[in-house]
Amino acid sequence: MTDIFLIPAKYTKEIVLPDSIIKKLPEKLMLFSSVQFLDQLPNIAKHLESHGKNILMVKSRNFLYDGMISEKGQLLGCNAENFNANNVASGGKEFDAFLYIGDGVFHPKALLVNNRKDIYCYNPKINKLKILEKELHDEYVKKTKGAVLTFLTSKNIGILVTTKRGQNSSKRADKLRDNILKKYPEKNVYMFLCNEMNFSELENFNFIDIYVNSACSRIGHDDITRSQKTIVNISDVEELMK
Repeated sequence: MTDIFLIPAKYTKEIVLPDSIIKKLPEKLMLFSSVQFLDQLPNIAKHLESHGKNILMVKSRNFLYDGMISEKGQLLGCNAENFNANNVASGGKEFDAFLYIGDGVFHPKALLVNNRKDIYCYNPKINKLKILEKELHDEYVKKTKGAVLTFLTSKNIGILVTTKRGQNSSKRADKLRDNILKKYPEKNVYMFLCNEMNFSELENFNFIDIYVNSACSRIGHDDITRSQKTIVNISDVEELMK
């Protein structure tokens, strides 16, 4: 077996949000960044607090570097948890919006899946602020409800399982298959095992009515347009099994 070493490429230029950007931000913010900017989050938080902002930082369920100076605040593309509800449940306070430090919108879009809050995305490389509006969350909810309804009316179910480390949920997928067959005996369930998800290959199985994704949850939210068949996330189907 070949050893794999993951070496983060850190952004070395000091990040200081200009006053003109800070003035556009709400008062209470939950702060996140991708790993390239993670070490600078504590200083960014202090700078924002010195300008009257209330900054919250939490450790997400999925993070890579335990024990780092700022293990709190790391955002991955699969961090689709409800941070507001989790924060309140753990004794924390409500907040107005998210502030994401980084380039691109792939990572912060994960926040929209289960959080109806604006996301202020500051790109330190070009000194620009972009806002992902909370209404985009409603689109995710609408798509999810539609996919669940398609599952309920489908006869042939395909469960997608990846062998990729960190995304493999084969035991979870096996349990779901058994639960589907128990609760919906009229349905047929087929397991599809792969390493790389090739959506064009799915077209070879035209008898499948809907696919259940057990890999990265973003597939069921962002990649559904790449498949002719509906894709629903495993967590959404598991809710039906309760």
